[in-house]
Amino acid sequence: MDIDAVVAGSGHFAALKGSGRESVNLGYDSATVWIRLPVRVAEDAPRTWLLEVGSPTLDHVTLYRQDASGRWHGAQSGDHVPRSGRPYPHQNLVFPVDLEPGKDEVLFLRIASEGNLAIPLTFWQPMALMQADQLRYAWQALYFGSLLALLTYNLMLFIAIRDPLYLTYSLMVLGMGVGLLGMKGFGSLLIWGDAVTPDNLAFPVSLAVCGLAGALFARRFLESRHRAPRLDRVAQGLTLLFALEAVLGAWLPYSLLARLVSATGLCFSVIAVLLAIRSLMEGQRSARLFLAGWLFLLVGVGVTALRNFGWLPTNGLTSNIMQIGSGLEMLLLSLALADRINSLRQEKDLANAEAVGAERRLVETLRDWGSALEREVVRQTRELREANQRLAGSEALERRGREEQSHFIAMIAHDIRTPLAIIKAAVQSLQDMDSVPPPLEREKRYQRIERALQRLNALLEIALMQDRTNVDDWRMELADIDIHAHIAELSRMLGAADEGRLCFEFAPQIPILKGDPRMLRVMLINLVENALKYSPRDAQVYIETSLGEEAGVPGLFILVIDCGPGIPEGQEEMVFQKYFRSADVAGQPGLGIGLFLARFICTRHGGRLRVVPRPARTGACLEAWLPLVPGEVS
Repeated sequence: MDIDAVVAGSGHFAALKGSGRESVNLGYDSATVWIRLPVRVAEDAPRTWLLEVGSPTLDHVTLYRQDASGRWHGAQSGDHVPRSGRPYPHQNLVFPVDLEPGKDEVLFLRIASEGNLAIPLTFWQPMALMQADQLRYAWQALYFGSLLALLTYNLMLFIAIRDPLYLTYSLMVLGMGVGLLGMKGFGSLLIWGDAVTPDNLAFPVSLAVCGLAGALFARRFLESRHRAPRLDRVAQGLTLLFALEAVLGAWLPYSLLARLVSATGLCFSVIAVLLAIRSLMEGQRSARLFLAGWLFLLVGVGVTALRNFGWLPTNGLTSNIMQIGSGLEMLLLSLALADRINSLRQEKDLANAEAVGAERRLVETLRDWGSALEREVVRQTRELREANQRLAGSEALERRGREEQSHFIAMIAHDIRTPLAIIKAAVQSLQDMDSVPPPLEREKRYQRIERALQRLNALLEIALMQDRTNVDDWRMELADIDIHAHIAELSRMLGAADEGRLCFEFAPQIPILKGDPRMLRVMLINLVENALKYSPRDAQVYIETSLGEEAGVPGLFILVIDCGPGIPEGQEEMVFQKYFRSADVAGQPGLGIGLFLARFICTRHGGRLRVVPRPARTGACLEAWLPLVPGEVS
């Protein structure tokens, strides 16, 4: 409707309800509002008056007056009107009006806005408005000066210590300050001048930035992720919503953006209070100041939101409660940050003291441990030295024992050889002295003496051979050997009972071997006696020879087969170890050196000695192989 249609329908206007300073507040409403103002001033009153619309965020406000000719003229103001196009320079929307004293006049106001339709109206005389502005501007200067001081102080702290907490606090102060500059009309009056877009969006977008920074600050300050994970997830959602409102604010409808910012701010204030209570219950001292600050902001945001939605009237308290609550909140949060610094410093001093104490205890522990370790090293070194001395003494004693043993064996061998030679010579002399064939009984005795001498000589050779296996530079005395004669000679060294137990099976035409006669005699005696010892007393022992090759080298195989229990499985190589005796032969005489000595002699001759699978009728079967053309021996 235009002004003429509105004037024609003046009967549709309704009187304002209420009294005092209470004004029109229609909340968020996209309708155009017309206000009819019948005015009459006293005859002694001045002509010049100022009509103040105390809501600088209204988009379009037009004041219509009728001139003397009856035509209606309009003067425009609002935050969609550049500052230079407004009828009067002021933070609010002010219209100069010349009223003729004592005359009735009717004024019409047309208001259209996407935001809150709070329309406080006041008629001022110019001097009275100026006096009221002095107090009002002093309060605003105090408020915005405090915000600027807090912003500068905490921004310097952030630059100095690089703690993101101070940056988010600074952004929160900056957002609050810019938003309230737009809300109170000081932005267009003092800062951005004729620019319409900042004046229109400063309040909702800046408060969205303030809410985003405040949410980040609160979550980090209260450590909500660890203290209250569920509430923190709600706070995360509101933080994301603040971010979307700040980024998309320029493209969203103003009415939708203003409502979203008001509702989100109210919700997060409640969540911040709950988080502060939770942190305070868990012993965070600085949460007390944080809780007090957010309670003040919660009251300010809540009252402002309720006023913007039209649920509370617009008056001096509801119009300024946002600044009062935010100012107290910023101050208390700054004190909370200072208290946090003190708490961190105290914790750091306490931690340093504990660290110094721990370091001192560590040094003392290390010193004690070092002393103990030194004593332990000295003790173990002494014990090791004593053990080495005992070991050296044992080795010397063992070496002396071996030397004495070797010397004793050599001495015994030497002493035995002499009487053996005498006995042998005496027997030979007795035989030569008999001019007639001796009786049969005398001949048997001579043979018995000779066999005993041969046996004693064989035992002597075994003893000497055992001693020689420990000498590295020992050399063999090679000679031509008739192996069959050597084997047959064995029967004459055995007792009469054992002589008949031997069964021979010789290969024909065995070539002459090259070897040490005494060593081979010892090897054969050990193999045969080992077989006789582990066979039953009436069992036979088989000695077989045959020709064959090993790795392409021709040689002689000698098999000694007994009828004893055999060699246990898995011990085929162990029986050739020095001093090894199987548990299965407990009670049998022996030292465990016979087979060891036999393999040693066979290896010295370039051959080998091993256990081979037994024929079905036998116990153990030992196979010796000697080369007919001996390899290099040492």
